[in-house]
Amino acid sequence: MNLQSPSGYAMPFEADENTPLDIALDYGQQVHPQTGREYFNHGLDFRVQRGTWLKALATGVVSGISSDMQHGFCITINYPNYADGKRTSYDVVYSHISEALCSFGKNVSAGDNVAKCDHLLHIEVRFCGEEVNPVEFLTMVRDNLMMSSQSSMAGANPEIATLDFDVHTPYDAAQGEIDQLMYRYFGNYMTDLLRGRYHVPQQTEQSLRDVIAEGAISGAYYEHAPSMMNPLGLGNRSFSIIERVQTLLVRDFLNYMAMMHSIFLSSMSEVEKKKLLMGL
Repeated sequence: MNLQSPSGYAMPFEADENTPLDIALDYGQQVHPQTGREYFNHGLDFRVQRGTWLKALATGVVSGISSDMQHGFCITINYPNYADGKRTSYDVVYSHISEALCSFGKNVSAGDNVAKCDHLLHIEVRFCGEEVNPVEFLTMVRDNLMMSSQSSMAGANPEIATLDFDVHTPYDAAQGEIDQLMYRYFGNYMTDLLRGRYHVPQQTEQSLRDVIAEGAISGAYYEHAPSMMNPLGLGNRSFSIIERVQTLLVRDFLNYMAMMHSIFLSSMSEVEKKKLLMGL
């Protein structure tokens, strides 16, 4: 569920553009470096500098301030989703904080300083009470932030195009089910790609290369001035390229679901399932 926020969006803390994010621990099953025992990390851990300011991610309210032996001082902020009349919401927990700058029940806006953190930041996210991978949530917030910035730029300069295309693929009929799978597993998909636990089938990779090359040859790119959200300046003449790339990307995600989690779309036949498992 995409979060809509009247005050816009912000990332959980500011970092130097030249300094990459230092992730100390991923979400999910882990092996303790000292004991060798397996355990499940319910959040995402960042190494941060001493005194790092923690930010409110969107329009919300401080819904909890607590402390425990494992995570130390914690603050929870509830972010209602204004897209559905605030019927749903996200709860984001910051742990290992050194100082809270707001009290229980305080209303916050995107970018407000809410706490300070020293050395390690542990973030957990829940959607309507159900735990979700923080990578998925933070990716959504980042994309919303970039799109908001892009929209502001486009208002002053209509030459700057966004990626707001009505794209269709052969999977349109199952889009609702695919969205649910992506909501649950997209963070795992990206993590497994980056960690080399999942490899894009060679046929899919080559097809993507061919489509992108075809777009370059046909002059589909740079119809508009490039921008952060549209670095290739895509426009109407690239529409078919976008649809074909989108189809390949959705298919690869479904291939990942089949290969890594043995999960298929409910509408798939046994033949379609076998093709996915074979990477065809």
